[in-house]
Amino acid sequence: MSESPLRPSESDAFAGWARLVAADREQVERLREDRPASSDYYAPIAGGFRPGMRDNLEWPVLESLVQAGDTVLDIGAGGGRFAVPLAGRVKRVLAIEPSEAMRGTLTAAAAEAGVAVEVTDGRWPDAAWAEPVDVTLAAHVLYDIEDLRAFLDAMERHTRRTCVAMFGQYARGAQLAPLWAAVHGEPMATLPALKEFVAVLGARDRRFEVRTVSSGETANRVPREDAYRLGRRLLWLAEGSEKERRMRALMDEWYGAGDEIAVPAARRFIGVVSWEPPAK
Repeated sequence: MSESPLRPSESDAFAGWARLVAADREQVERLREDRPASSDYYAPIAGGFRPGMRDNLEWPVLESLVQAGDTVLDIGAGGGRFAVPLAGRVKRVLAIEPSEAMRGTLTAAAAEAGVAVEVTDGRWPDAAWAEPVDVTLAAHVLYDIEDLRAFLDAMERHTRRTCVAMFGQYARGAQLAPLWAAVHGEPMATLPALKEFVAVLGARDRRFEVRTVSSGETANRVPREDAYRLGRRLLWLAEGSEKERRMRALMDEWYGAGDEIAVPAARRFIGVVSWEPPAK
């Protein structure tokens, strides 16, 4: 164990990250009520990750980190929120994505935009991946990666110039932690996010830069059914269950705003972290 929590060793930093991810997974598997028919978690919501479906606040920072002649690898590219605009900015974009629904969304979005994105079905780190690139990007995909060391080692091994990762101030569902505790009867085991990732890079003695962009959010006013749908997903509840009814009542009481629900904002800011891979 390191002498100070402010100076964790590299091993301690990775172990602390893994504990947070494992605690979340254990809690979710123990308490979840929803058991989706599809093994592809993103199948019902992949369309929401198309370019243009949400504010691309991180884009100006990301654009400043790439060059016209670059080859960029987007790891966990989702529906193409970054891969598609990158394809209009750099020489070549490679995307690796394990979700079939997300790959379909990305491919359709690229075709619609008239750009080329080379999409691979896979999960990082991919032992078969051999191609070096100028920039690797992991945008909002690292929160629940338990073996973060293997993921980052593979990123750095295949990167010639710059690695980039994006995180919210907090991870998935943290804005509803009080609701989680009231519905499930225990505190939420929150996933690691921006500050924990910065601690890991510091422990690895990397030269890194963090640039933040404001989300401008305090609360999101949405129709009630949309808010209930979000609550069910983030609390892993089955529609019509006793806990789901409790969730609805509390959302109305705590966040009700006329015909809408003022859902607390997920984060006040987003961090774009860039760092140099160690010399080969």
